[in-house]
Amino acid sequence: MMLTNLIFIVSSVLLNALAQILLKAGMKTFNNIDLKNNLMQTLISISLNPYIIFGFIAYGISIILWLWVLSKVDVSLAYPFQALGYIVVTILAWLIFQENINLTRIIALIFISLGLIILAFSSRVS
Repeated sequence: MMLTNLIFIVSSVLLNALAQILLKAGMKTFNNIDLKNNLMQTLISISLNPYIIFGFIAYGISIILWLWVLSKVDVSLAYPFQALGYIVVTILAWLIFQENINLTRIIALIFISLGLIILAFSSRVS
């Protein structure tokens, strides 16, 4: 795999992970969302939240990069790299939101990482 393609893949995945973190941060500002009362006000408040806005922007850029990736790289090689997002989001959630990461999750993330390493090297063999 060309280095440029790998950079675009990783950039897309990282922006997608950043979008998840930004959306979570935005939604944490709303304690109790009540969709029965004041639905329109709730939707407006969510839509105007800066974290939500930047989360959508990160998603948008991520999608544009991903479209470029799909035009250059076999989807069977590129798509599994989306699993890198699981690793990044889990680490960021632990760092930013103090979410619990137990031993089972760590082992799972190690397996995902090993799979991605094997996948990356498999493109050199082909």
